[in-house]
Amino acid sequence: MLNSQKGNEPVRVDPAAAIDPRVRLSASPAEVERLRKILMEAVSRNATDIHIRAGDVVYARVDGDLVPLDTSVLSALNTYEMTMHILATSANTPDIDEVHDYSGPWSAPGIGRFRLSLLKQRSSFMIVLRVIPDTLPTFDSLSLPGALASIALADFGLILVAGTPGAGRSSTVAAFVNHLNTKSPRRRHIVSVEQAIRYLHKNHGCAVTQREIGIDTDSYLTGVRAAMDQDADVIVIGDLATPELVELAVRAAEQGRLVIAKVRATDSTTAIRTLLANFSPDRQDSARLQLTELLRGVVAQRLLPRADSRGRVAAAEVLLMTPAVRDVLADAGRLSELRQTLSEGRAQYGTQTFDQHLADRVIAGQVSFEVAVTLATNSLDFELQLRGLRR
Repeated sequence: MLNSQKGNEPVRVDPAAAIDPRVRLSASPAEVERLRKILMEAVSRNATDIHIRAGDVVYARVDGDLVPLDTSVLSALNTYEMTMHILATSANTPDIDEVHDYSGPWSAPGIGRFRLSLLKQRSSFMIVLRVIPDTLPTFDSLSLPGALASIALADFGLILVAGTPGAGRSSTVAAFVNHLNTKSPRRRHIVSVEQAIRYLHKNHGCAVTQREIGIDTDSYLTGVRAAMDQDADVIVIGDLATPELVELAVRAAEQGRLVIAKVRATDSTTAIRTLLANFSPDRQDSARLQLTELLRGVVAQRLLPRADSRGRVAAAEVLLMTPAVRDVLADAGRLSELRQTLSEGRAQYGTQTFDQHLADRVIAGQVSFEVAVTLATNSLDFELQLRGLRR
């Protein structure tokens, strides 16, 4: 850390020493260059997140796994100066001695944009950076079924993007927004309420407003209520997780808006059950009927390691509101038939089960049979299905 200049030599001081809060110091050029090299290596490896902490090498999340980068073990002084540089090059940030937990946007010129999270651990600074990609995903680039494009431009209704954390839901939601923003036949106002902004959307065919929890709005509930007052045609919800939020999403769809929401569920059947569980018992029947009218589709996905070890690929279950699907959803006792209904509607409507898409990936050589059979919903049926497809 630089405190003063004696000749041409920087004088370093203990980061724990008292610092005049009116003076915002800058990090040494060597530490800035070290940080830039870390970021460049991580970005070149297509990392989604970067973890920088004292007492360890730097780790990056690549293809879902935390892997070490080629760095030396960092000291508390290293991370202190990196933190100091980040704060000095960010707008409206607190002084370093006031930071315990801080989140916000940050850019490294010539490298990229990041979602920043600073925290204190063991009296030293830890830096977590989420990479904000420059290229927006599309259904094609994510290798998702083309049938999703048919529901992305719906005038109103509810689209659910299901999966567990780390299953690529944010990328799929971004593909929906990107498709709307570039293909919509009319200009629409899209309001997205997100926990952390992962993709930045510019205005093209639509006007896109992105709001981040804790920075732009207090909560999902507050953000969605505000969106309904802000003339939103499309509302994107980062986590449809509470009864109040589910009720609000349904009301927004009933009022003629398209709602695209992430839910935590492993397949379409679980997503539907999870959604209905948010309604009180006396509302279950009416909520189910509302769903048959408002639901436009569900995409439930998982990310699988590629057979060539070059990243991951998605396998997705796709529900579209076909007449057969609507009949199943309308009857509480028939929900267990949903998977079979999706399987049977593939050729005519483009619906599909996770196992069907998984089999496609194996046939195409994208996923190994050994990995696929362990992840299949029903391993025995999957093997029989795969043998039939290979004939």
